Amino acid sequence: MPLKPSIPAIGPLYLCAIVRDEEEGLAEWIAYHHLIGIDHFIIYNNGSTDGTATLLDRFAAAGIVTRLDWPAPPPPQWLSYPDMLHLLEQVPDPRRAHWGDLGALGPQITAYNDALSRFGDKADWMLFIDADEFLLLPQDGHLQPFLRRICTPQIGAIGFNWRYFGSAGQIRPDGRLVIERFTRCAEPNFPGHAHIKTLARTAALDRMAVHAGMLRPGYGYVNDCGEAFTPRHLAFSNHISHHYSQLNHYSVKSRAEFERKRAKGNATLGSRHPQGEIEAEYFQRQDLNNAQDARLSAYATAVQEHISRLLTVPR
Repeated sequence: MPLKPSIPAIGPLYLCAIVRDEEEGLAEWIAYHHLIGIDHFIIYNNGSTDGTATLLDRFAAAGIVTRLDWPAPPPPQWLSYPDMLHLLEQVPDPRRAHWGDLGALGPQITAYNDALSRFGDKADWMLFIDADEFLLLPQDGHLQPFLRRICTPQIGAIGFNWRYFGSAGQIRPDGRLVIERFTRCAEPNFPGHAHIKTLARTAALDRMAVHAGMLRPGYGYVNDCGEAFTPRHLAFSNHISHHYSQLNHYSVKSRAEFERKRAKGNATLGSRHPQGEIEAEYFQRQDLNNAQDARLSAYATAVQEHISRLLTVPR
């Protein structure tokens, strides 16, 4: 169960994500991260055709979600991801930019920076992750004690390393939560775990890419132990640290869920991008099951109960 902070809180803590057709599993993801300390969710709806928008509106009624439609029409030109990062650097005043007009940057980068522009003065910290990523805090259990222990005024952002979770041979969903179904994963030292996602102090964050952001002068990145590093290619840490955190990345789930993900296309580039297709080989590369880690499954009952509480608020 999450630890209950006993001294004055750090916050507000916001989470920003962009989703498309994520109705299945989205309530679990929101409820879990709310339990571990996220106060409010800024969710960009990228053209969902299932019940995602309706579900988000139910959480909005509970006061913890803001839904923003972000259809991302085709841009005047398609860019590679390195060219997107180059263009991102050229935006002259990111807090005043019209991110909806910068479609060449792709839906994810534009959504993240739009959130920073709109809500950066409301949130002290903002976590940028996807709906298939769950933040595990094995020592603290909650973001408040984690941040109180690690924070110094110079820390602008914290990079959380991935832990890849595989399908464990599952073909389709069976009604259980993601955190219950998938407990097989890659070995801790798997090189792909050098990927990071970011929890940033909004006052320190100048602009945000997909994995890491560009910080204002005087601020730096640290890992979950408070050790300074500079993200390589705005995506990777120099060393993998899972001591105080682990970002469980359920990138394939079951075979049926992977096929649905593949049909949606690449979220970073955009589903209509010429390079936006998720190739079939992705499943073989990321279906990593050599190790076992069932720690998040201990939250299953609490998450189920919290979903019920959040979705039964008076209307």
